[in-house]
Amino acid sequence: MSEHDKVLLDLKARQEDGEKMACPRCGRNPIKAPLAHNALSRHADLYVCDECGMTEAFLDMMQNPLPLEQWAIFRATDPKHDFKALSMREVEARVLGSQTDSLIQLHEAWVKRAGQIAFGVFREQALKDFPGMTDLWEKPFCAVYRALDGQVIVRLRQHKGKSEIAVDTIPLAEK
Repeated sequence: MSEHDKVLLDLKARQEDGEKMACPRCGRNPIKAPLAHNALSRHADLYVCDECGMTEAFLDMMQNPLPLEQWAIFRATDPKHDFKALSMREVEARVLGSQTDSLIQLHEAWVKRAGQIAFGVFREQALKDFPGMTDLWEKPFCAVYRALDGQVIVRLRQHKGKSEIAVDTIPLAEK
C-alpha cells in the first residue's frame, strides 16, 4: 500500500468519525456535518466541499481531473507555494511580478507541442514548476491560483503569432 493510499484511508476514517476538517482537495472550505451533505469525490473515496465537487464535475466532463498529488492534503505547505492565505490582489501582483514571462513560455511551449504530448502530463509538470498554481486548463488555456478571497485566473491566447495574457479575479460567493 502506497503512502498516498494510507493517507486517503486515514482521512476517510477520520471523516466517517465526524472529525471537523477542511476539504482535503482545496484545503480551504470546511467539510459539513452530516458528511452526506458534502460532495463525494469522483477520484477518491472521500467527501470534498461542494465547490470542489462542482469543479471535479467540470474537469471530469473535460477529461482533465486534478491529480490527487495536487490535492491540499498532499501539497507542500511551503509559503512560497501557498497563495491561499493572500488576497486576490496580492496573488495577482505576485504572479504578474514573478511569473509572467514563464507563463508566456509555458503557453508557447504548449502551442508548439499540442498533440505531441498529453495535456495531463504537461499540466502536472506545470503545477510542480509554478509556485502557487492550483490548476491549469487547456481550453481556454488558463493558469488558476487560489487566494484567500477568491481565485486569480491568468488567461493566455495566441494572437498574430504571439502569446497574450489577461488576468481575471473571481471573488468568493457571498454566503
